[in-house]
Amino acid sequence: MTCEDVAHLLCVNFNQDAKSLAVGHSNGYILYKTSDVLESSILLDNADCSPAIHDAIIVERLFNSSLVVIVSQKEPRVICIYHFKSKNMICVYKFIKSVLNVKLNRDRVVVCLEDSIHIYVLKDMKLLHTILDTPLNRLGLIDLSPAGSSLIAYPASAEAGSVHIFDCMNLSAVNTFTAHDGPLACLKFNSDGTMIATASTKGTVIRVYSVPQGTRLFEFRRGMSRCVTIYSLAFSADSTYLCSSSNTETVHVFKLEKPEDQEKKQEASAQSSSGWLGYLTQAASNYLPAQVNELMTVERSFAHAVLPGSDKKNVAAMLTINGQPHLLVATTDGFLYCYRVLSSGGECDLVKMHRIGANATEANRGDSSNC
Repeated sequence: MTCEDVAHLLCVNFNQDAKSLAVGHSNGYILYKTSDVLESSILLDNADCSPAIHDAIIVERLFNSSLVVIVSQKEPRVICIYHFKSKNMICVYKFIKSVLNVKLNRDRVVVCLEDSIHIYVLKDMKLLHTILDTPLNRLGLIDLSPAGSSLIAYPASAEAGSVHIFDCMNLSAVNTFTAHDGPLACLKFNSDGTMIATASTKGTVIRVYSVPQGTRLFEFRRGMSRCVTIYSLAFSADSTYLCSSSNTETVHVFKLEKPEDQEKKQEASAQSSSGWLGYLTQAASNYLPAQVNELMTVERSFAHAVLPGSDKKNVAAMLTINGQPHLLVATTDGFLYCYRVLSSGGECDLVKMHRIGANATEANRGDSSNC
Protein backbone atom coordinates (compact mmCIF):
# COMPACT_ATOMS: atom_id res chain seq x y z
CA MET A 1 0.00 0.00 0.00
CA THR A 2 1.44 3.38 -0.99
CA CYS A 3 1.07 6.75 0.68
CA GLU A 4 -1.51 7.70 -1.94
CA ASP A 5 -3.76 4.86 -0.77
CA VAL A 6 -4.24 6.50 2.63
CA ALA A 7 -7.36 8.65 2.38
CA HIS A 8 -7.29 12.37 3.14
CA LEU A 9 -8.58 12.93 6.65
CA LEU A 10 -11.28 15.44 7.52
CA CYS A 11 -9.98 16.06 11.04
CA VAL A 12 -7.26 14.96 13.46
CA ASN A 13 -7.53 15.73 17.15
CA PHE A 14 -5.88 14.66 20.41
CA ASN A 15 -8.01 14.26 23.52
CA GLN A 16 -7.52 16.22 26.75
CA ASP A 17 -4.41 14.35 27.94
CA ALA A 18 -3.02 13.43 24.48
CA LYS A 19 -3.38 9.71 25.24
CA SER A 20 -5.92 9.26 22.46
CA LEU A 21 -6.04 10.48 18.87
CA ALA A 22 -9.34 10.89 17.03
CA VAL A 23 -9.44 10.82 13.24
CA GLY A 24 -12.42 11.83 11.13
CA HIS A 25 -12.81 10.53 7.57
CA SER A 26 -15.46 9.96 4.90
CA ASN A 27 -16.76 6.75 6.51
CA GLY A 28 -16.88 8.02 10.09
CA TYR A 29 -14.10 8.15 12.66
CA ILE A 30 -11.33 6.07 14.26
CA LEU A 31 -9.70 6.32 17.69
CA TYR A 32 -6.04 5.55 18.37
CA LYS A 33 -4.27 4.82 21.66
CA THR A 34 -1.16 7.00 21.62
CA SER A 35 0.39 5.55 24.80
CA ASP A 36 1.43 2.55 22.66
CA VAL A 37 2.95 4.70 19.95
CA LEU A 38 6.51 3.38 20.46
CA GLU A 39 5.83 -0.32 21.00
CA SER A 40 2.83 -1.19 18.86
CA SER A 41 2.55 -1.34 15.09
CA ILE A 42 -1.26 -1.03 15.25
CA LEU A 43 -2.61 1.69 17.54
CA LEU A 44 -6.34 1.15 17.04
CA ASP A 45 -8.39 1.76 20.17
CA ASN A 46 -11.74 1.56 18.39
CA ALA A 47 -12.26 0.79 14.72
CA ASP A 48 -16.03 0.41 14.95
CA CYS A 49 -17.90 3.66 14.47
CA SER A 50 -21.57 4.49 14.26
CA PRO A 51 -22.98 3.59 10.83
CA ALA A 52 -25.23 6.64 11.05
CA ILE A 53 -22.29 9.06 11.15
CA HIS A 54 -20.18 9.73 8.07
CA ASP A 55 -17.82 12.51 7.01
CA ALA A 56 -16.83 13.35 10.58
CA ILE A 57 -15.33 16.86 10.68
CA ILE A 58 -15.30 17.15 14.49
CA VAL A 59 -14.51 14.24 16.82
CA GLU A 60 -14.01 14.96 20.53
CA ARG A 61 -13.38 12.17 23.02
CA LEU A 62 -13.78 12.52 26.78
CA PHE A 63 -10.34 11.49 28.03
CA ASN A 64 -10.11 7.68 27.54
CA SER A 65 -13.80 7.01 28.09
CA SER A 66 -16.24 5.58 25.53
CA LEU A 67 -17.96 8.94 25.07
CA VAL A 68 -17.40 10.88 21.86
CA VAL A 69 -19.01 13.98 20.38
CA ILE A 70 -19.21 14.00 16.59
CA VAL A 71 -20.20 16.52 13.93
CA SER A 72 -20.70 15.40 10.34
CA GLN A 73 -19.85 17.40 7.24
CA LYS A 74 -23.27 16.50 5.84
CA GLU A 75 -25.06 17.86 8.92
CA PRO A 76 -22.80 20.59 10.32
CA ARG A 77 -25.57 21.99 12.53
CA VAL A 78 -25.97 18.73 14.45
CA ILE A 79 -23.87 17.25 17.27
CA CYS A 80 -24.12 13.56 18.14
CA ILE A 81 -23.22 12.26 21.61
CA TYR A 82 -22.23 8.63 21.10
CA HIS A 83 -21.11 5.79 23.40
CA PHE A 84 -19.00 3.64 21.10
CA LYS A 85 -18.59 0.58 23.33
CA SER A 86 -22.33 0.10 23.83
CA LYS A 87 -23.00 1.45 20.31
CA ASN A 88 -25.59 3.75 21.77
CA MET A 89 -26.49 7.18 20.40
CA ILE A 90 -27.08 9.03 23.67
CA CYS A 91 -28.52 12.20 22.20
CA VAL A 92 -28.58 14.47 19.17
CA TYR A 93 -28.74 18.27 19.31
CA LYS A 94 -29.54 20.61 16.42
CA PHE A 95 -28.50 24.24 16.14
CA ILE A 96 -29.54 27.11 13.88
CA LYS A 97 -26.00 27.56 12.55
CA SER A 98 -23.02 25.34 11.82
CA VAL A 99 -21.10 23.94 14.77
CA LEU A 100 -17.50 25.14 14.49
CA ASN A 101 -16.00 23.55 17.59
CA VAL A 102 -16.86 21.32 20.53
CA LYS A 103 -14.94 20.99 23.80
CA LEU A 104 -15.67 18.77 26.78
CA ASN A 105 -14.35 17.80 30.19
CA ARG A 106 -15.79 15.69 32.99
CA ASP A 107 -18.33 18.39 33.92
CA ARG A 108 -19.22 20.37 30.84
CA VAL A 109 -19.80 20.17 27.09
CA VAL A 110 -19.25 23.44 25.22
CA VAL A 111 -20.50 23.99 21.67
CA CYS A 112 -19.17 26.95 19.68
CA LEU A 113 -21.04 28.60 16.79
CA GLU A 114 -19.76 31.67 14.97
CA ASP A 115 -21.71 34.08 17.20
CA SER A 116 -22.77 32.08 20.27
CA ILE A 117 -21.53 29.53 22.81
CA HIS A 118 -23.73 26.84 24.36
CA ILE A 119 -22.81 25.23 27.69
CA TYR A 120 -24.23 21.84 28.74
CA VAL A 121 -23.99 19.67 31.86
CA LEU A 122 -22.18 16.51 30.79
CA LYS A 123 -24.03 14.00 32.99
CA ASP A 124 -27.50 14.76 31.58
CA MET A 125 -26.74 17.09 28.62
CA LYS A 126 -29.00 19.74 30.08
CA LEU A 127 -28.53 23.18 28.52
CA LEU A 128 -27.09 25.26 31.34
CA HIS A 129 -26.25 28.58 29.70
CA THR A 130 -25.93 30.30 26.32
CA ILE A 131 -23.54 33.16 25.61
CA LEU A 132 -25.19 35.15 22.83
CA ASP A 133 -23.81 37.77 20.46
CA THR A 134 -20.18 36.85 20.89
CA PRO A 135 -17.72 38.61 18.55
CA LEU A 136 -17.75 36.98 15.12
CA ASN A 137 -15.71 33.79 15.52
CA ARG A 138 -15.61 32.10 12.11
CA LEU A 139 -12.67 29.90 13.11
CA GLY A 140 -14.52 28.55 16.13
CA LEU A 141 -11.65 29.49 18.43
CA ILE A 142 -12.45 28.26 21.92
CA ASP A 143 -10.90 26.11 24.62
CA LEU A 144 -12.18 24.52 27.81
CA SER A 145 -9.86 23.80 30.73
CA PRO A 146 -9.59 20.00 31.10
CA ALA A 147 -9.72 20.14 34.90
CA GLY A 148 -10.22 22.63 37.69
CA SER A 149 -12.94 25.24 37.44
CA SER A 150 -14.12 24.52 33.86
CA LEU A 151 -13.05 27.83 32.35
CA ILE A 152 -13.59 28.60 28.69
CA ALA A 153 -11.51 31.03 26.66
CA TYR A 154 -12.56 32.64 23.40
CA PRO A 155 -11.80 35.82 21.39
CA ALA A 156 -13.24 38.97 22.95
CA SER A 157 -12.88 40.78 19.62
CA ALA A 158 -12.82 39.87 15.95
CA GLU A 159 -10.21 42.55 15.21
CA ALA A 160 -7.96 42.76 18.28
CA GLY A 161 -6.18 39.89 20.01
CA SER A 162 -8.07 39.99 23.29
CA VAL A 163 -9.09 36.90 25.26
CA HIS A 164 -12.25 36.50 27.32
CA ILE A 165 -12.34 33.99 30.20
CA PHE A 166 -15.72 32.63 31.36
CA ASP A 167 -16.44 30.33 34.31
CA CYS A 168 -18.68 27.45 33.18
CA MET A 169 -19.37 26.29 36.73
CA ASN A 170 -20.47 29.60 38.24
CA LEU A 171 -21.67 30.97 34.88
CA SER A 172 -19.85 34.26 35.25
CA ALA A 173 -17.32 36.32 33.32
CA VAL A 174 -13.88 36.11 34.89
CA ASN A 175 -11.52 38.36 32.94
CA THR A 176 -10.72 39.93 29.59
CA PHE A 177 -7.15 40.78 28.61
CA THR A 178 -5.21 41.76 25.50
CA ALA A 179 -2.86 39.01 24.34
CA HIS A 180 -1.84 40.32 20.89
CA ASP A 181 -2.32 43.38 18.69
CA GLY A 182 -3.87 41.40 15.84
CA PRO A 183 -6.73 38.85 15.78
CA LEU A 184 -6.24 35.54 17.57
CA ALA A 185 -5.45 32.40 15.59
CA CYS A 186 -5.07 29.85 18.38
CA LEU A 187 -5.46 29.50 22.15
CA LYS A 188 -4.93 26.59 24.54
CA PHE A 189 -5.20 25.97 28.31
CA ASN A 190 -2.71 23.87 30.23
CA SER A 191 -3.95 20.75 32.03
CA ASP A 192 -5.15 22.45 35.22
CA GLY A 193 -6.38 25.67 33.65
CA THR A 194 -3.85 27.95 35.36
CA MET A 195 -2.13 29.06 32.14
CA ILE A 196 -3.20 29.77 28.57
CA ALA A 197 -1.06 29.96 25.42
CA THR A 198 -2.06 32.27 22.57
CA ALA A 199 -0.99 33.11 19.02
CA SER A 200 -2.22 35.74 16.59
CA THR A 201 -2.88 35.49 12.88
CA LYS A 202 0.66 36.77 12.28
CA GLY A 203 2.02 33.67 13.99
CA THR A 204 5.51 34.89 14.85
CA VAL A 205 5.05 35.29 18.61
CA ILE A 206 3.48 32.86 21.08
CA ARG A 207 2.61 34.09 24.55
CA VAL A 208 1.65 32.38 27.79
CA TYR A 209 -0.57 34.10 30.36
CA SER A 210 -1.62 33.27 33.90
CA VAL A 211 -5.28 32.35 34.42
CA PRO A 212 -7.45 34.03 35.53
CA GLN A 213 -5.22 37.08 36.09
CA GLY A 214 -4.11 37.49 32.48
CA THR A 215 -0.51 38.29 33.46
CA ARG A 216 2.06 37.58 30.76
CA LEU A 217 4.39 34.82 31.96
CA PHE A 218 6.34 33.86 28.83
CA GLU A 219 6.88 35.11 25.32
CA PHE A 220 8.37 32.94 22.60
CA ARG A 221 9.37 33.86 19.07
CA ARG A 222 9.12 31.16 16.43
CA GLY A 223 10.50 33.38 13.65
CA MET A 224 11.73 36.91 13.02
CA SER A 225 9.51 37.98 10.13
CA ARG A 226 7.94 34.98 8.41
CA CYS A 227 4.19 35.09 9.03
CA VAL A 228 2.56 31.68 9.37
CA THR A 229 -0.76 30.12 10.29
CA ILE A 230 -0.59 28.48 13.72
CA TYR A 231 -2.57 25.23 13.63
CA SER A 232 -2.16 24.06 17.21
CA LEU A 233 -0.71 24.81 20.63
CA ALA A 234 -0.34 22.24 23.41
CA PHE A 235 1.25 22.07 26.86
CA SER A 236 2.90 19.00 28.32
CA ALA A 237 0.99 17.45 31.25
CA ASP A 238 3.31 19.10 33.79
CA SER A 239 3.35 22.44 31.90
CA THR A 240 7.12 22.24 31.44
CA TYR A 241 6.89 22.34 27.65
CA LEU A 242 4.69 24.02 25.06
CA CYS A 243 4.59 22.93 21.42
CA SER A 244 3.24 24.73 18.37
CA SER A 245 2.55 23.52 14.85
CA SER A 246 1.77 25.55 11.75
CA ASN A 247 1.54 25.48 7.97
CA THR A 248 5.33 25.17 7.79
CA GLU A 249 7.39 22.00 8.11
CA THR A 250 8.80 22.99 11.52
CA VAL A 251 7.10 22.15 14.82
CA HIS A 252 8.51 24.12 17.76
CA VAL A 253 8.90 23.05 21.39
CA PHE A 254 9.34 25.80 23.98
CA LYS A 255 10.53 25.30 27.55
CA LEU A 256 8.59 27.07 30.30
CA GLU A 257 11.33 27.74 32.82
CA LYS A 258 10.54 28.92 36.33
CA PRO A 259 11.59 32.53 37.14
CA GLU A 260 14.46 31.35 39.37
CA ASP A 261 15.72 29.07 36.58
CA GLN A 262 15.56 31.95 34.10
CA GLU A 263 17.58 34.16 36.46
CA LYS A 264 20.27 31.49 36.83
CA LYS A 265 20.37 31.05 33.05
CA GLN A 266 20.72 34.80 32.50
CA GLU A 267 23.47 35.05 35.13
CA ALA A 268 25.38 32.17 33.57
CA SER A 269 24.98 33.73 30.13
CA ALA A 270 26.23 37.08 31.39
CA GLN A 271 29.27 35.51 33.04
CA SER A 272 30.15 33.53 29.93
CA SER A 273 29.98 36.63 27.73
CA SER A 274 33.12 38.67 27.26
CA GLY A 275 33.21 41.50 29.78
CA TRP A 276 32.76 44.52 27.53
CA LEU A 277 30.31 42.81 25.15
CA GLY A 278 28.06 41.69 27.99
CA TYR A 279 28.25 45.13 29.60
CA LEU A 280 27.45 46.99 26.39
CA THR A 281 24.55 44.68 25.52
CA GLN A 282 23.00 45.14 28.96
CA ALA A 283 23.57 48.90 28.90
CA ALA A 284 22.09 49.26 25.42
CA SER A 285 18.98 47.30 26.33
CA ASN A 286 18.21 49.85 29.06
CA TYR A 287 17.92 52.64 26.48
CA LEU A 288 16.24 50.85 23.59
CA PRO A 289 12.53 51.29 22.79
CA ALA A 290 10.34 48.64 24.42
CA GLN A 291 9.56 46.94 21.09
CA VAL A 292 13.23 46.53 20.21
CA ASN A 293 14.18 45.47 23.71
CA GLU A 294 11.48 42.78 23.56
CA LEU A 295 13.15 41.29 20.50
CA MET A 296 16.41 40.99 22.44
CA THR A 297 14.88 39.32 25.51
CA VAL A 298 12.26 37.06 23.94
CA GLU A 299 12.92 33.32 24.15
CA ARG A 300 13.50 31.10 21.12
CA SER A 301 12.31 27.52 20.80
CA PHE A 302 14.08 24.99 23.01
CA ALA A 303 13.65 22.18 20.48
CA HIS A 304 12.11 21.60 17.08
CA ALA A 305 11.02 18.84 14.75
CA VAL A 306 10.96 18.86 10.96
CA LEU A 307 7.99 17.23 9.25
CA PRO A 308 8.50 15.41 5.94
CA GLY A 309 5.95 17.75 4.33
CA SER A 310 4.24 21.03 5.18
CA ASP A 311 1.25 21.20 2.84
CA LYS A 312 -1.28 19.43 5.08
CA LYS A 313 -3.06 20.58 8.21
CA ASN A 314 -1.73 19.07 11.43
CA VAL A 315 -2.11 18.99 15.19
CA ALA A 316 0.66 18.55 17.77
CA ALA A 317 0.73 17.34 21.38
CA MET A 318 3.24 16.55 24.13
CA LEU A 319 3.23 13.12 25.78
CA THR A 320 5.57 11.63 28.39
CA ILE A 321 6.59 8.07 27.46
CA ASN A 322 8.86 6.04 29.75
CA GLY A 323 9.67 9.20 31.69
CA GLN A 324 10.85 11.12 28.61
CA PRO A 325 9.00 13.92 26.78
CA HIS A 326 7.86 13.12 23.25
CA LEU A 327 6.28 15.26 20.57
CA LEU A 328 3.36 13.79 18.62
CA VAL A 329 2.19 15.27 15.33
CA ALA A 330 -0.82 13.99 13.39
CA THR A 331 -1.43 15.18 9.83
CA THR A 332 -4.50 15.14 7.60
CA ASP A 333 -2.61 13.26 4.90
CA GLY A 334 -2.72 10.23 7.20
CA PHE A 335 0.42 10.10 9.35
CA LEU A 336 1.24 10.18 13.05
CA TYR A 337 4.84 11.12 13.82
CA CYS A 338 6.51 10.58 17.19
CA TYR A 339 9.65 12.59 18.04
CA ARG A 340 11.88 12.26 21.09
CA VAL A 341 12.60 15.60 22.78
CA LEU A 342 16.19 15.54 24.02
CA SER A 343 17.11 17.05 27.39
CA SER A 344 19.64 19.23 25.58
CA GLY A 345 17.05 20.53 23.12
CA GLY A 346 17.83 21.07 19.45
CA GLU A 347 16.38 18.99 16.64
CA CYS A 348 14.11 16.18 17.85
CA ASP A 349 14.68 12.60 16.76
CA LEU A 350 11.93 10.98 14.70
CA VAL A 351 11.55 7.62 16.45
CA LYS A 352 8.26 6.29 15.05
CA MET A 353 5.84 6.91 12.21
CA HIS A 354 2.36 5.41 11.87
CA ARG A 355 -0.20 5.62 9.10
CA ILE A 356 -3.64 6.63 10.30
CA GLY A 357 -7.07 6.79 8.68
CA ALA A 358 -9.67 4.57 7.06
CA ASN A 359 -7.23 2.69 4.80
CA ALA A 360 -4.23 2.68 7.11
CA THR A 361 -4.73 -0.49 9.17
CA GLU A 362 -3.41 -2.89 6.56
CA ALA A 363 -0.57 -0.53 5.72
CA ASN A 364 0.55 -0.52 9.35
CA ARG A 365 0.54 -4.31 9.53
CA GLY A 366 3.36 -4.42 7.05
CA ASP A 367 4.91 -0.98 7.41
CA SER A 368 5.15 0.80 10.75
CA SER A 369 8.41 2.65 10.52
CA ASN A 370 11.04 2.77 13.23
CA CYS A 371 13.10 5.80 12.41
